[in-house]
Amino acid sequence: MGPLKSRVNRFTKTAFISRLPLFLLVYGLFWGCDFKLPPKPPDVFSKVNSVRVGLGPTYVVAADLNLDGETDLVSANSRDHSLSILFGRGNGSFKSGPALPMPLEPSALVVTDVNKDGLPDIVANSRGTNSLVVLLGKGKNSFFKPRSTPTGQVPLSITMGDFNEDGFSDAAVTLTFSKMEIYLGKGNGRFIKGESYETGSRSFSGVTGDFNRDGHLDIALAVHSSNASAIRLYFGQGDGTFPTSEKIAQGLGCLALAQGDMNANGFTDLVAASGSGDNLYFLPANGDGTFKKEIAFAGGGGPIALALDDFDDDKQIDVTVANSRSSSFSLITRNPNGSFHFPVRDYVTGGTPLALTTGDFNNDGLSDIAVASNSEGTVDIFLRRRVLK
Repeated sequence: MGPLKSRVNRFTKTAFISRLPLFLLVYGLFWGCDFKLPPKPPDVFSKVNSVRVGLGPTYVVAADLNLDGETDLVSANSRDHSLSILFGRGNGSFKSGPALPMPLEPSALVVTDVNKDGLPDIVANSRGTNSLVVLLGKGKNSFFKPRSTPTGQVPLSITMGDFNEDGFSDAAVTLTFSKMEIYLGKGNGRFIKGESYETGSRSFSGVTGDFNRDGHLDIALAVHSSNASAIRLYFGQGDGTFPTSEKIAQGLGCLALAQGDMNANGFTDLVAASGSGDNLYFLPANGDGTFKKEIAFAGGGGPIALALDDFDDDKQIDVTVANSRSSSFSLITRNPNGSFHFPVRDYVTGGTPLALTTGDFNNDGLSDIAVASNSEGTVDIFLRRRVLK
């Protein structure tokens, strides 16, 4: 009777499952339910133009590079070893400046004032020459020639902040071979090497913030390889060293990080994009250097770069993510209870978008989006419109 009873139970379960769609249909018709998904987020972006840059753009940053009050863009182009400067006109259009030659394979950059002269400077990596590269701004829409500081092998990401609290910008540089190196700024565009730290695997993305609220900057890295992945937290002492570290979000395959106070409680939270299952993750901060269990939500295919802002005027921080496989970026808004809305709204971009950034490109007080298309050598400009309530 045991085997017969088992077969009967399996038959009963199979029969029930096979009739489940019909049951749901009848249930929906009876109760007036149509089982439709919630509506997509409002359509708040419109593509206005696509600007040509160098070959293989892998990173894009928005900043007022010439101090004219308009938001400009700079892209790192890894295949023709250059930086492209796009000067904003204040109406959503851009004027292309001359390409800036770079050492081999720049793939990440930061805009900051490293020499305290009031002019924006550019700090980039050079994967091909194993160096940290500085282009000091000299005003009048121009920069001095690149100045290089040697790093370890194949530098990947750059995270900048005043880690030793001397008033000058420092740099945390990750390497392909599982290390993070600290470079302390001298205030003249030059850096000296500080301590090195193991990361466990390579990192293409990092952020800095005071995660344990001790008054000193910390660093969070998304580290990922085929056999190890995590978010690594390095806690700063204010002297340029990071003697303690923790691993969170292990095994999630996180590739990119962004930070922001997502739930308006005064703590710096983390948002991560993962190459495993195309998931995004929200990690709420406890304010003491620890984080609550990650909350998964959906984006598009191959999420690779993130930007956070309130894009639908509901006073909650939303997420935009570049999707490298689906040639799009996704807008993920928030529900009234703070959860992430599904389905998302997708916007078509050029092929293989690897980077995006946000800024007010037409001076209307709204955050717009620029997306770098690696395969087409363009930056697509999407202007935002205000949500009608």
